[in-house]
Amino acid sequence: MKSYTIDPTVIGLEEFKELTAGRRMLPGRVALHEQMEERFDILGGSGIKHLGDLLHILGSKSKIESFSAQTGLPCDYLVLLKREAGSYLARPFPLSNFPGIPFEYVELLKSKGILNTKNFFEQVQTEGHQSDLASITGIPGYRLKELFSLCDLSRITGVGGIFARVVYEAGIRSTIEFARTDIPTQLKGYLAVIEKHGYAAGHIGEEDISYAINYASVLVTCDHKSDK
Repeated sequence: MKSYTIDPTVIGLEEFKELTAGRRMLPGRVALHEQMEERFDILGGSGIKHLGDLLHILGSKSKIESFSAQTGLPCDYLVLLKREAGSYLARPFPLSNFPGIPFEYVELLKSKGILNTKNFFEQVQTEGHQSDLASITGIPGYRLKELFSLCDLSRITGVGGIFARVVYEAGIRSTIEFARTDIPTQLKGYLAVIEKHGYAAGHIGEEDISYAINYASVLVTCDHKSDK
């Protein structure tokens, strides 16, 4: 079974460096591209082997300050690095954040202990699980399949409830499809959906989609590693 978020131990420090170097950074994180070789050598020399180690050692303000004093790496840089590393971990949110999901369905699922996107994704992955849940709750199977797709898409950094609905209505139903669909096709589809339904998705541009595709690609790769 797939986990809602990636196992941070499957992304090695060298892979994280390559991903960071190849990513077009948001304006607030461009400093991460400075002195990369030197700084990642220091991280590796401090015993950090993977993303999990990095998130642990930078887990609090006091830990960041201590690690900065130990390594000479600036605190501001380590704060940015922690944010970038943490962006690979999907944050669950309530199922009610998805437009078009009836309130009574959300309440029925809550009564079965399914409170958010993580609960649903991890507990209702197979057709058998969906069929059983349909029998227990009375929610139609096709609606549960739809909700699973929305939860899968929500695992991608930058894809919240409204954007997941826009992506779904544009015909992309999984993280794999998202990672494999080119930027112009996605943008055209999203704008058409937003114009048709009036979703308050905010501004969506090619750079936003490129950023999300990068994360989706990492997620798909990590899913594959975890399945082995």
